[in-house]
Amino acid sequence: MNSTFSVIFASIALAGIFTACGSNDDKPEVAKEVLDPNSSLNTNFDGKIFSIPSPMQTAMLLQEANAPFNESYLNSIDNVENYSTEMKRALNLGIYGTDLGYLAIYKQNSLSLKYLATIEKLTSKLGLEGAFDKEFMSRFEKNSTNQDSMMVIVSDAFKKSDNFLKSNDRKSVSSLILVGGWIESLYLACAINPDGKNVKISQRIGEQRETLATIIEILDKYNKKGTNDELIAQMKDLKVDFDKIVIDYEFVQPKTEASKKLTTLRHKTTVKMDAALLKTINEKITSIRQKITA
Repeated sequence: MNSTFSVIFASIALAGIFTACGSNDDKPEVAKEVLDPNSSLNTNFDGKIFSIPSPMQTAMLLQEANAPFNESYLNSIDNVENYSTEMKRALNLGIYGTDLGYLAIYKQNSLSLKYLATIEKLTSKLGLEGAFDKEFMSRFEKNSTNQDSMMVIVSDAFKKSDNFLKSNDRKSVSSLILVGGWIESLYLACAINPDGKNVKISQRIGEQRETLATIIEILDKYNKKGTNDELIAQMKDLKVDFDKIVIDYEFVQPKTEASKKLTTLRHKTTVKMDAALLKTINEKITSIRQKITA
């Protein structure tokens, strides 16, 4: 993962990091780094930078692997009324956000609007309705057939929400949204590649070994009155299996752009993970996700 982002992650591990380079909603531009499925992104909590894979990029990887769209993988919008606690709402906001990214990649426009309405319900209950107001909904519906426009608009709204949460000392909520998005992204990758036959997807799953350690650190740092204890224990149990994954790093010649006076350090990773280990990881992340979405 060799590129960095100029935009801090909007905490919603949802639709990747998209930046509008102009004010014209009809012609937004997407940061080219986001379109690289091998990139990672950075999120800032109290001045510390955490590197997290973008679920949008994972969704793009699944599409590149010719994995067919499967609605059954998504968290049903009928479940939204079951989420009565702040923790459940935040985690599932991240999950629904990742599902929205998955829908957008596969151009499921009508379903995208339904999931967006569900996201609006959760953001309202979390006190974030200002980011998903009538103006936002109007912009989204107007651009619902334009994938790039849609993702720019949604990302802007989530960035606004994330800034609000962090500036109002609600970092625990912001962190849970991020974690929920990561869980859903890993779940989707495992569900689509249960037998490990797709090397690229298996590689992406294996690369989460280091990210999982970051996820646990974030959950622990923002463990509000012990509410994250059970989830932390589940993640640590998952980490036992991830730690069995072998990752070999190979040096790659740095890329230098003289005109920008920029040198990018690079490396190539090779993941070694057998089918039995992948099966266990799949079972555990599915179980974790089921408890969150129930």
